[in-house]
Amino acid sequence: MFHDVAESAYAADILSQPDCLRRVRMGEVASSLQQVVGSLGRFTRIVLTGMGASHAALRPLWLSLIGKGYPAWLLESSEVLASALPLVDRSTLLIVASQSGRSAEIIALAGEASERGAMMLAITNDVGSPLARAAHAVVEIKAGIENAVSTKTYINTLGATISIRRILFGEPIDDVLDRTADALSIYLDTMAGRVRAMKDAVGVPERLFFLARGRSLAAAECGALIMKEAAKRPIEAQSVAQFRHGPLELADERLTVVLLAGSQPRDRELNAALDADLRTHGARTFLLDTNPPDAIMAIPPVLDDARPIAEILPLQLLSVAIAEQTGVVPGVFRHLSKVTTVQ
Repeated sequence: MFHDVAESAYAADILSQPDCLRRVRMGEVASSLQQVVGSLGRFTRIVLTGMGASHAALRPLWLSLIGKGYPAWLLESSEVLASALPLVDRSTLLIVASQSGRSAEIIALAGEASERGAMMLAITNDVGSPLARAAHAVVEIKAGIENAVSTKTYINTLGATISIRRILFGEPIDDVLDRTADALSIYLDTMAGRVRAMKDAVGVPERLFFLARGRSLAAAECGALIMKEAAKRPIEAQSVAQFRHGPLELADERLTVVLLAGSQPRDRELNAALDADLRTHGARTFLLDTNPPDAIMAIPPVLDDARPIAEILPLQLLSVAIAEQTGVVPGVFRHLSKVTTVQ
């Protein structure tokens, strides 16, 4: 299927994502959330937390919660431990996402939450982990064994948060994740051609940014993380607005920007304005959208609910393309292990 793409464990994980996403069943998530739904009215705050890709995957749920008027915080688990423990008490719903459920910060935070009496909802791939054992409710993401950097666990965490949001807000429980998996599968059937096109069009940028707004910032953040891990390339992810507050000075022929168009009309308008400004200053831009003008960063056509899932795929493939051009086997760790055990 992918003759020009390295036969790597990372590529195998990318290709297995549609089947993995199908394992997230909204009905099962609803059963796991019964205690949380029944207690929702007693919480004065909701704290969403994780590290790495798990933290990025919580952004769409956090934005949905604050959009409904809930007092909600999105914080790295390290920051909760260092500075924000006063937010964690008996009136707190603590939503913790961790694919392993056993990284250093997560174990420490689970202990603190138990001592402080917070209700903890765990989103994890390991129901036998310290996080799952300490939690009041567990949503298992069912991603299976992941060989390399976060791929399956990231999109399945997003699938779980889509389910959680719908259940908490009393929205329909339907087959949106199955339909999304179908769209991902069709997209990945042409993975080899997409990677070749990215090599030709993007090459190996001297300076690379992923820019986005709102929910799309989740993919920008996760995409930048896996570019560093999988391709060993320096990159920055920022909001479009923050980029205008200084980094725009980097715009010239050495700068390459992948700009996530987003789905909200106002976001799309503002992002298009930045795209025009970047091109005026000589930078190369690639629009990541359902039907972008040059198709290099096209995403699978999915419902708006699932757009954060679709947006990560081109960034995954770009990390493969850049790794292969620089002699790096995509997704192989040099200094890290799958679970970070040191704070």
